[in-house]
Amino acid sequence: MTLEESDRPIPPDDAKNPALWGWPTLLSLVITVAVFVLMASYVDVASVWRHVAASDIRLLFLAALSHYATYPVRGARWRKALKQVATPCRTGRFGLLVFFYTFVDNVVPAKLGDVYAAHLARINCGIRRSTALGSIVFLRMVDSWVVLFLAASSSWILFAAAFPESVTWALIAAFAVAIIASAVIVFFFLLKHAAPSWMPESIRQRINAFQTGMLPNPGETLRILFLTLVIWALESIWIFLLVRAFKVNVNAHEAVFLTMIPVIATAFPVTPSGAGAVELTLFSCLRLVGIASPLAIALTVVNRFLDYWLHIFLGMIVWLVRGKIGLHTWRTRPAGGDSPTTAFAAAVKSEKLP
Repeated sequence: MTLEESDRPIPPDDAKNPALWGWPTLLSLVITVAVFVLMASYVDVASVWRHVAASDIRLLFLAALSHYATYPVRGARWRKALKQVATPCRTGRFGLLVFFYTFVDNVVPAKLGDVYAAHLARINCGIRRSTALGSIVFLRMVDSWVVLFLAASSSWILFAAAFPESVTWALIAAFAVAIIASAVIVFFFLLKHAAPSWMPESIRQRINAFQTGMLPNPGETLRILFLTLVIWALESIWIFLLVRAFKVNVNAHEAVFLTMIPVIATAFPVTPSGAGAVELTLFSCLRLVGIASPLAIALTVVNRFLDYWLHIFLGMIVWLVRGKIGLHTWRTRPAGGDSPTTAFAAAVKSEKLP
């Protein structure tokens, strides 16, 4: 097993925590609340409740289960993307980290959850933040191209005769995200061979660590791609079961379309996880596949309750029991002993790990 920068100890565990809370986050939350209040004024609560009461609760449960089943798979994929890095964390721990940082991403804007994810990997698994962030960017790039392909394919099958302008713009946005993520990977790859001589050594180390994370072992590439396809298959099944629970027939292409286009809206940086933009996009997509407005509103409300609000609620529970499950969520050095990073670095240095 290879340790990143194995000739150096892992840096001290007293680096600054990522700055998630400040005026940008507060402003984003204010905007989010205002958007939700505005949208709620257009919701007929009685109509939504009638549709929910008439739905198949068993299918709703299976739909939610399919969605939340993606987190262990995402954790396994993240672990494989970091297979080249020595860490005491197993696959299950990575799944927990993915679930928790996604919860954080649901309450902070501009994908700051990804920065926090790197911090979680640091304080729980002894992985350098730069290395963890490199792996996250790599996985975002893989996801962006897969989502773009699936969104474009399903949209073409459904609307080849008359392509909606809104879908066109969504695909353009998805292409831009994929290009930007790919450009970051290419930039750091080229920087590895052409780093300016004046660059401080500390910056060079961070660049090297980022490169370590963004380039998984070649033998893991197919496994990562397979797990990516499993993730998006489960997400599509979740939407398919959700719509079927409301007794609406949709085919595979429509289910994929209803999954992928709203996912693109989660990249909207102003609100947490694109809150507001996702709801409007999902509602518009439901209308495009022929679902009547009252039912489309009910589906949107239930979708966001199970995907967004329930996740926030469950994330808060995980935070409350973090001590019992051994999850370090903020402090760089847990009370009562060495941090995972410090202990792991000591073990590596003394060759106690394989």
